[in-house]
Formats: sequence, structure tokens, C-alpha cells
Amino acid sequence: MGITDINFRKTQNVATTEIYDPVILTSKIPLIKEATTTTTSDKPVFKGEVKRDLIKFPVALGEAHPFDFAITEGLYKSFGFATGVIDKYVDFIVGPGFFVESEDERAVEIIEQWMQDVNFDTVLRQWVKEALVKNGFLELGGKPEESIKGVKVLDSKWMYVKRDNKGTVEKYNQYRGAIDSFSKDKVNDFSPHQIAHLAFNKIGDMAYGLGIIWPGVNTVNNLLQNEKDLHMLMHRKANSPYHIKMGGVVGGKYFKPNPTIVAQFSKDLQWLNNKHEWVTDGLTEIKTVDFGNIGEKFNEVLRYDTDMLLYTFQVPSVLMGTGNINEGIAKVQMDGFERKVTSFQAEIEKVIEQKIFKRILNANGIDVHVEFQWGRPSNTERYARLDKLSMLMGGMSSSESLRRMLEREAIKILELDEEEYEEMAEIEDVQKEEDRKREEERPQPLVPGQNAKKPQKVVKQSYAEEPCPHCVDIEESGSKYNDIEEWLRFNYKDYVKSIEKFIKADAYAQIAASTALEEAAGMLSQSQVKVFKRVLSKGFKNGSSIDEMVSAVNKNVGLKDLLKMENGVIVQKNGIDVVVKGKDMRGVVLVRTEVTRAANEGAMKHFKEGGINKIRWVSSFGARTCPDCEALNGNIYEIGKQPSIPLHPMCRCTVAPVTELS
Repeated sequence: MGITDINFRKTQNVATTEIYDPVILTSKIPLIKEATTTTTSDKPVFKGEVKRDLIKFPVALGEAHPFDFAITEGLYKSFGFATGVIDKYVDFIVGPGFFVESEDERAVEIIEQWMQDVNFDTVLRQWVKEALVKNGFLELGGKPEESIKGVKVLDSKWMYVKRDNKGTVEKYNQYRGAIDSFSKDKVNDFSPHQIAHLAFNKIGDMAYGLGIIWPGVNTVNNLLQNEKDLHMLMHRKANSPYHIKMGGVVGGKYFKPNPTIVAQFSKDLQWLNNKHEWVTDGLTEIKTVDFGNIGEKFNEVLRYDTDMLLYTFQVPSVLMGTGNINEGIAKVQMDGFERKVTSFQAEIEKVIEQKIFKRILNANGIDVHVEFQWGRPSNTERYARLDKLSMLMGGMSSSESLRRMLEREAIKILELDEEEYEEMAEIEDVQKEEDRKREEERPQPLVPGQNAKKPQKVVKQSYAEEPCPHCVDIEESGSKYNDIEEWLRFNYKDYVKSIEKFIKADAYAQIAASTALEEAAGMLSQSQVKVFKRVLSKGFKNGSSIDEMVSAVNKNVGLKDLLKMENGVIVQKNGIDVVVKGKDMRGVVLVRTEVTRAANEGAMKHFKEGGINKIRWVSSFGARTCPDCEALNGNIYEIGKQPSIPLHPMCRCTVAPVTELS
């Protein structure tokens, strides 16, 4: 197959002066360029200057492309080998998926929501493919101070980088017009913040990358030309061409055929078909042309060209289905390919974190670093790691903590429910502790003299002779209630779970903004409410102190001053917003108030599940106790009919269960 068989779209590159429609691929370095003169900057960041080949137009578009991007694009579209190579790279780079992580949970939530809104997983695949074939230009929508509104992959054939003589990008220009009728209206300029540029295989101070395909173009030319020649000869051999010899020597005399007769015979050959039969004289000899074994002559050359392409593209032959190699060499090839993929992923991470994530977070008032991480490893890697974990766990005999650590890692690899594992592990720990206690309390084997009776001691009673009527049941069934939890029908772990369920289900309407104006006044957005709920739930589960929860809220929620609102508008005094509570104190107020509410709501839910239907209001007396809370102390209510608790911000009241013995 020759290059003329590849249906390249005729394209007029703005950096050239001629229509490109090659027979054999050649490098089309832009012909219209101007040499730039260096200028001295007032405040240079670097002393070193870069070489720039600027395109000379009525307006300066930027630097010329290092090669015609239409060539590599055409090869990807029409040359199956190049298509397969690029798709393999994209699959290995993007296929495993990705995720983000940061110490700031709110930052992670903002980035994850943004990626979901713009369908970033699909865009990322297109962007990476464009960068591998040509150069990857991703348009980032919105103003510099705003979050990125959307993303779009641009065709790099029309994109130009404009830099100063120190190599700093000044702008990106897009031109989709023609050379012979240049139009300024067809020039779109982009500020640096509007473009994320992926340039793979850059050399030195180049403005563009070479991608994957271009370094192998010469080898592609050779391969295609050889294939074309092979098929031409095979076609000719399949037609069994004739070689006809006319004239000769008879009796020592040479008989030369008349040119008219030769021309007529040649014309007859053009209409040759299977029904033809030839009658000739003794001076005419007809033979078929024997080309020999054409395949053997070309196979070695074609194999060499194919190997050169694999070396250039750095793709294992086993991936392309051309290799017949042993397993050891295949593993070495795959290891090298995966290292290459990792290097590409590192370049992509850098651009995403600096050009995309940083801008989104800054627009939300967050100055933290969010890591872009590539997703799960391949199944082969996962199973190999799981085998190692199984061997380690099978050989564990002493360290329980290490065994648990290995189990957690195995749970992640198998993608099982981690929370369910932790609950099961917790139950297992309780059972082990109970077994240990029973083992310690089990009577030891009798020894000689152990059953000898000892003098009985008289135990003096320290209470009235007549037992307390309320304690009769306790004395008669002392073995039934072993501890306070059983006596009160109260389990602390279940209580914490009730609190967690309440936190998860509640909308937190008291602190959540329902309009954009309320959010501007400092009430929590939906994303902030989610983070706040996560902090509370984690705090109860881990037994964190109030101060620890306040610290976590201040760090992760991003609180602002709470402004005063009346009749749906923010109140101002002398043109200045009236602050109800400063952001420095809001964390304390929110945590103390909502911890009280969650604890009491969870408790009442837990009481009701245990068959208790009434509660007693218990006020915390002190110098700060308000009259309203003091008046409610000791009142008994049916669960669900009590006054709202907490009664006010920073309220310290609680409830206690009312049982038959209360």
C-alpha cells in the first residue's frame, strides 16, 4: 500500500505556501518565516533566550509548527498501524481511570463535582489522543478570576503559540482561514489561562511537542512504499504477463520483423482473453514472465520496517500482535512500555494540577494542593499483589495489627465493602475479648488440698434489715443484669450509630442556605453542609472532643462571617454589612450547637428503639444557664413532643430516658 492509497484530505497549512498532497511523506517545514531579533526586557526572569520561528502574517500568529500536523492526523485516520499504536497508548494512560486527593476534603469535593459537570473523563481521553497524534490544546472557559465553566479540545492544526524571547507564553492564536485570503476576523486569540497545552516529546526550548507518530514518519514512508511495490509486482505476476520475441537468425541470416507487424501484435495483446489461441511462425517466441518468489524478497524488508516502527513508537510487539517471543522478553517489553506510559501520565498530571485545579480552587477561595492520581492498576498487577498479601497473611503467627493491615489492603484490592469489614472486625474483637475473659474465669484443675473447707466469715449488712422495695427485682435477678448497659437497655455503640443515621438523614435546614443571597450572607452551601456533616459523623465515631471537631470544621468547611438578614435582604449600617457572628467564632457555635442536637436526637431515637417512650429534660445549671432552659429542667415529655432541643445556640441541655424505675 503506497502513500497515494491513503486518502489524505488536501489541507492548506497556514504556515506553508502550497497545497500539501504528497506522494511520499516529507517534512513540510513552514517556508514563510521571519528571523526574530532579541530585545532586552526590563525585568527578565531568565537570561537565556529561545529560538522562535514566527509566522509572517498581517498579524503575528505565533511560532510555526515543527511539522505539518495534517500528516500525523492523516496517518492516524488511515494507517491502521498508527491508529493501533495511539489507541494502545490512550488505553494504558487513561484506561485505569483517575481520582483526586487532598488534605482539604472540601477541595476534593469541589474538584470532583467540577469533573462530573464537564464530563472530564471523556474530554481527557480526547485531549490525550490529540496530544499523542499532534499537540493537545484544551480550551478552559471563563474569566481568569472565575472557575472554569467548561472545557473543549481544539484542533491543533489551527493553533499557534506566541512566546516572548525568554520563552514565556504571551497568548495562543487560532486561525482557520486561508493564506491567499487572510482575514483578521478568523483569528481567535486566547490568554494563557484559557488554554491547557499538552506537548509530548518536546526537545529543548521548542514551543510544541513532536507527539508519537512524527518521529516514525520516514519509516512509515519506507514501509508504505515497499508494500506498494510488493503489491504492484504481485498484481503483475497474477496477470501472468507475456514476453514475446519476434525475429531471429535462420541459416546465418538475421530476419528483422517489420515495425508495423510488431505494433499490430502489441495491439492484439491489449485485447487478450482466455479464448485467444496463437498461431505464429518459427521466428516468434511467446513466454510468460517468471518473477520467482516475490514474498521472500520483500518479507525481510517489510519485517525490518515494522520492527523499526515498533522501536520508534516504543510499543511492545506482543501488544500489536506481531511478536513471537518468549514470556521473559515480553515482560521486559511491557515493563518498558509501562514506564513510558507513566512518564506521559506525569506530564498530564502537572498540566491538570497547575492549569486546571489551581484555577478552580482559587476561584472558590481555597489555597491548597489537590493531587491528580491515576486509578486502579491492571488486573495482573492487582492479582500479583493479592497473591503476595495472601502469602504474608498465611505466614502470620504473632502480629495481629500487621495481619489487620494486610487484610484491609486485600479488601481494597478486591473492592469489597470497607465499612462492613471494619464492623465485622470490631465484632470479632469484642468476641475475642469475651472469650479471653471467660477463659480467665474458668476454674483451674483441682490440686491436692484445694477443697479443704475454710472458716466461714460473717458479713455484716450495712443497710436496713428490711430491703428497699424498689431493689427487690435487682436482688432476685442479679445474674440477669451484669452491667449498667444491660440494666438500662442501653448500648453505646448502637447509640453512636443512631447519631450517625440522624446526621446522614438530616438536611440541616437551620444552617443551610436555600438561596444565593443566604449563601452570600454566610449560611452554608450544600457542599459545605456535606463536609460539616462528615466532620460531625467522624467526630462521634472516633470519640473526638469538641475542640477537635471545631478545628476540623475550621480547616475543611471554609466558614465566612454570618451577616444579618431581614425581609430577605442583608442588613447594612452606614453602608457596611452587619456581622452577626464572625467566621473565627462560627466554628465553635456551630459545633457545640449541632453536637448537642445530634446527640439528643440520636439518643431519643435510640431510646424509642429500646422501648422507651418518655424523656426527662435535664438542664445544665451554672452561671450561663438561661431562664428558659432552667424552667424546663425536670419536665417529662413523650418523645417527639418535647420542645426543640437545643433550645438556642450553644445550648447545653440534654434529655434522659424515663423508665419504670426512673
